[in-house]
Amino acid sequence: MAVSESGITASKESPRPGAPEARKSGGGERPALKWLRSRLPEYGPPVYRRHLYLQVVVFIVLMAIFGAAFSTDSYRLGVMVTAFTYAIAAIGLYFAYSLGGLFAFSQAAFMGLGAYTSAKIGDAHGFLTGFVGAIVVSFVVAIVVGLILRRAKHLYFAVGALAVAELMGLAFANWKFLAGDESGAVSGIVPMQVGSRVYLTAQDQFWFVLVVIVLVLLVSMLVERSPMRRNAIATKQVPLVAQASGVPIYRITIMLFAFGCALAGIAGSIEAHSIGAITPDGFGVGLAIDLYLMVLLGGLRSIWGPVVGAMFFTWLPEWLRSVQSYETVIYSFLLLITIIVLPDGIVGTVGKAAKGLIRRAKSR
Repeated sequence: MAVSESGITASKESPRPGAPEARKSGGGERPALKWLRSRLPEYGPPVYRRHLYLQVVVFIVLMAIFGAAFSTDSYRLGVMVTAFTYAIAAIGLYFAYSLGGLFAFSQAAFMGLGAYTSAKIGDAHGFLTGFVGAIVVSFVVAIVVGLILRRAKHLYFAVGALAVAELMGLAFANWKFLAGDESGAVSGIVPMQVGSRVYLTAQDQFWFVLVVIVLVLLVSMLVERSPMRRNAIATKQVPLVAQASGVPIYRITIMLFAFGCALAGIAGSIEAHSIGAITPDGFGVGLAIDLYLMVLLGGLRSIWGPVVGAMFFTWLPEWLRSVQSYETVIYSFLLLITIIVLPDGIVGTVGKAAKGLIRRAKSR
């Protein structure tokens, strides 16, 4: 840097625009523009640098290997179908809670709404119609609930969501339009079917639900990469500033809640048609807490957190079958240790460790 007599500071290292030295570059591009172009990816939105679609490809490959390796093991494939189902519902909770900041303890109830709606419509019009009906009904009902609770925050929203869940449970058990018998149980639900292909076996259901969860991930990533995510985070962290900046905070939170509930409806529909029977007890508060545990265990900062958390939560009891007498104690202890040791969740901790290793490798 040099200071002229007039007191203006000039840089000897930065050439004047249009100077010959500023044009030295291959292809006629100025060094400054070339430098800026090389730095743009680094300064883009962080979610753009996660290579989300490549991660989906890796997920598909891993699951395809699993399906091929256990193609004759109906038990393991059935467990994986359950894990996929919970993962879809947990992804919905990720949008409502992690991004929207809503304590959506009604997520399990919306799974039940999707299950009962799909079973009712599917019995008369087939699986695909029931599947779509579950998504639409769950989304519309969630919009109504969101409008009613739009001004409720934090624990107040949680209490309201719990009240909605209880009302839905009573409807499942007593509303004859939805319920099967006096206890609310419905059996003999039609299997999953697309065209002439019926998905009865665990092998068929595994591949079908794998396609569904991949589509859910792709749609969810479009939402992740949209301005809605940025606005949702601003609404969650600094709502007054976001509102003053023109962000429609109520609309965003309601849409995230409704989108998450629609995913819960998909999960409920899959559970109903894959098992063939449902009961109101299967969609109670216990399942709602389990879904929160899946999100917390997997990680709150990534869409893969709910997926990994659902896999861990579903497979851990299966790994503890050999110690069945102490299964509940060991299971609870491992969950507690995981939450304490991994406060950022499994995905967050692994991500931090990977970044640390990369940083060390580059520094050598």
